[in-house]
Amino acid sequence: MDAAPRTTLDLRLADACRVEHYGLSVLQAIANNAALPWDVRERADLHHVETEAQLGRLARALETLDPALRARLAGSIEPSARLMAIPDWVRLERREIAAYMDLMPYARHAHLEGLARDCASALDLQRSVLHWLESLDASAPGTAPSALRTPA
Repeated sequence: MDAAPRTTLDLRLADACRVEHYGLSVLQAIANNAALPWDVRERADLHHVETEAQLGRLARALETLDPALRARLAGSIEPSARLMAIPDWVRLERREIAAYMDLMPYARHAHLEGLARDCASALDLQRSVLHWLESLDASAPGTAPSALRTPA
């Protein structure tokens, strides 16, 4: 593989790892936001586990391809300084989708079919979660519409 596509692959992989690291923080904050309906918090908690698994696969691929870059990305996840709400989660899912869409062609070009399959699977999951989030109706019975919006 040429140096330019390989470097781009490493950078796209690192970007996806950073997005997933950030996602863990957002999802934890949503799961802890008592103002949100229990089903939203419960789904955020489940998606946190799914995101940890996705991050693990990305981190293993990055470790294999560029251990030095993996070491520079290592670090703890800082909890969010503010309460997160549904719009924050929607933005996160869109960022994750973009990261995986950017990464997939480079994984395929490098003949990393396992990574490409992992990306396709993660992309399906992110799209499914985004669809669910976008279908939430803030006026549905049992929800507090103000809790679904980002605080001012």
